[in-house]
Amino acid sequence: MRAIGYFREPGHGSRGDSVANQNKAFLTFCDEHGYDVAVTFVETADGDGHRSGFRQLVDYLRRSDRGFVVVVAPSLDLIGGSREEAFRRYFQLEGLGAQVTFLSGPTDPTAELVQSWSDETHSTKLGERVRQAMRRKAVRGEVLGRPPYGYKVGLRRRLELVAEEAVVVRHI
Repeated sequence: MRAIGYFREPGHGSRGDSVANQNKAFLTFCDEHGYDVAVTFVETADGDGHRSGFRQLVDYLRRSDRGFVVVVAPSLDLIGGSREEAFRRYFQLEGLGAQVTFLSGPTDPTAELVQSWSDETHSTKLGERVRQAMRRKAVRGEVLGRPPYGYKVGLRRRLELVAEEAVVVRHI
């Protein structure tokens, strides 16, 4: 099987392996797994901040003479600028018939995607439950948060005047 390397040049001020180190790791990976190196694509930022390496990779995969290939990238996070873009690109490459593997990171990106969506759904539900509880308290007239100066939270969770502080509030 032939292997295609895909690397991203680290952005200015960001940490990450240089393209040379990524290429060296790719070549080592190919030797260890018995892949023949077909071609490599490097995602570099041009003067406008546009990146063209991924587009070239997609164009290469659309060719009919490419044969069976595996795309090797340093990690799932490095195939896109954001997590969403990385997953979109992963599925785009898989959809073009290429097997995608990573030098580090998850062995099954699909499972990680489902887990991250599950975590987002859980946190969304939790936030909604908190908002509903605060609405119920507000409708009952109960205190939400810290009481303002001059008041305290009473026994029934309602605001009550503090005599010493109320004098100052009235004066203001």
